Amino acid sequence: MKTYLLCCSPRIKSVGAFVAFLLGFGIVYFAPISAEVKLVVAVGIIFSYTLFLFWASANIRSGVYVRTFNRAPNQLNKIALTFDDGPYLQTKEVLDLLKLWEVKATFFLIGMKIASHKEVVKRMVQEGHGIGNHSWMHSSLFPLQGSKSIRSSLVETRRAIAQVTGVPNNLFRPPFGVTNPIIAKALKGLSFKVVGWSVRSLDTKNEPTEVVFKRIQSKIKGGDIILLHDTSKNIIPILKELLPWLKSLNYELVTVEELMQNEK
Repeated sequence: MKTYLLCCSPRIKSVGAFVAFLLGFGIVYFAPISAEVKLVVAVGIIFSYTLFLFWASANIRSGVYVRTFNRAPNQLNKIALTFDDGPYLQTKEVLDLLKLWEVKATFFLIGMKIASHKEVVKRMVQEGHGIGNHSWMHSSLFPLQGSKSIRSSLVETRRAIAQVTGVPNNLFRPPFGVTNPIIAKALKGLSFKVVGWSVRSLDTKNEPTEVVFKRIQSKIKGGDIILLHDTSKNIIPILKELLPWLKSLNYELVTVEELMQNEK
């Protein structure tokens, strides 16, 4: 089942799941069993399908609604660091550390923050980092908004990025990593490549630096995309441990777009 989900298009996955749901009901309806048993089985099917829909939306790697890029299995000597929710006051310090260790990263920016951090955003491009779209406001209701509202948010953020950097923006990471049919509809025709992750640091939980660092250490492998936040309270001490460690393992830290090269 997992292999099937990974190899199929989002449309096939979502339609296939719905067909399986209907087929299950059909089998139960015609099965030679008592009404009581049919009811129990039917409730079980509904519950399982509901769980599937929740998983499909909450797990950006599911690819049920939107095709996403989460890691590059063919790029075993490369890793992509990604930073969400900026630009922020300490983003400059993040850039300083990346420059010190001569590595590249990708920043998924919130559109409304760009105007007050123009120089930092310009510096990202000047120093060879990638920039992605993370919506205009990162509202907690983003996944529940109408497709027109979501589309407007992405277009406005894309425009803000282009005005400051002069660079086209074609990477998008959904707030909270949530995808659903509404977001899928909003993305149509915008030519965005939707980017997820394979290693989630959980750095926004404000845990001790060593806890976050060990979590990343335990999961990392070549081709991974690491999710970090330049708004995280302890992102600087995390990077001071993470960057030299990754370099010591001879990983090349690159932008998401570079990681995408030669990947299908």
